[in-house]
Parts: sequence; structure tokens; C-alpha cells
Amino acid sequence: MTSPIRTTLLAALLGAGTLASAQAGTIEYQGVDFTSSWSGNVLTLEVDAANPTGSWASATTLGALQLKDLGNFDSVSLTAAPGGATNWTLSSKELGANGCSGGGNAGTSLCYSGAHVALTDDMVFQFAFSGGNVDPTSPQLKVNLFGADGNKKVGSLMGEHLVVSAVPEPQTYALMLGGLGLLGVMARRKRA
Repeated sequence: MTSPIRTTLLAALLGAGTLASAQAGTIEYQGVDFTSSWSGNVLTLEVDAANPTGSWASATTLGALQLKDLGNFDSVSLTAAPGGATNWTLSSKELGANGCSGGGNAGTSLCYSGAHVALTDDMVFQFAFSGGNVDPTSPQLKVNLFGADGNKKVGSLMGEHLVVSAVPEPQTYALMLGGLGLLGVMARRKRA
């Protein structure tokens, strides 16, 4: 390949990889963004919910969330959460309008609920899994949002599938930096 073609191809590949990873793992539903990633045995879910819209417009707090279709696992723990959610209770039941009280999905689903936490941006939940064969690539997410009175669920449970993006390993960053360095060397040679 000639140098200009090689340079163009390398730049296109680096750009496509950057764009793809920037968009993966996020869904928007009624003004709330849900961003997820998976690294090692930890699933991270960030909820940006300062300005809900639609049937969630009057929501002020989050009282429960469920992730299901996770393959299977022996145990899971909530290792990080906003405010009072650090003390939420784990259940393997289905999330419905009345909380985590539906049919059971032991070892394939998690449903956490408890004291409501105020909706804000940058609400980060981290779940650490052990044992089994966890498949975090497309879990279904459900949430219970509540209004100002605190006791009445507001709007839809959602029930959307998240496409979870893996957090890049250090080798990925090294490869990208190496490619950028190669582009710089090629550009310098071209000028000389």
C-alpha cells in the first residue's frame, strides 16, 4: 500500500473504533440516560436522571431497579450506590409496580429495592458477581420511579435491554496510542 492510502486507512479504523465505543452501552428513555459497562466481574450502571420527561416527568426518586437476562451467577453484591441505596435489599424476584415481589429468577436476575434516593445525574450503581457464567452483554433493565408523595410509582417500569460495552483493557489503549504514534511518524516522513 502507498503511504497516503495506509495513513487514510489507519485513521479511519482509529476513528471508527473511537466512535463505536463512545456510543455503546447507553440507552435514553423518557429523558433519563442509562449507561452500562462491564469490567472483570463488575457491572456498572450510571443513571443520569435530573430531568425526566414523558410519564416520568413528575418522578423525584428511584426506589428499585432490576437487571435480568444475565446468564447465571452464584452471588451478587451491590458494591457502590448513591445515597441510601447502599442499604438496598437484594431479591431474585421480578420487579413490578409493587416492588421486587413478582415471580422468582434466582441466579439469573437481581432486583434491588429500599429507601428511595433522589433523582440526579451521575447516579452510579456497581454490582460484583461471583460464580456461574455471567453474560452481561444485553441485560433487561427495569426501574421503579416515584413522585413527590414518595409512595406512588410514577410512569412505566421501562423494561429495555442494555447493550453493555466492555471497559477497554490497558492493551487497547496502548494499541491506539501506538497507532497514533505511527500516524505521526508517517506524517513527519511525508513532510521530509
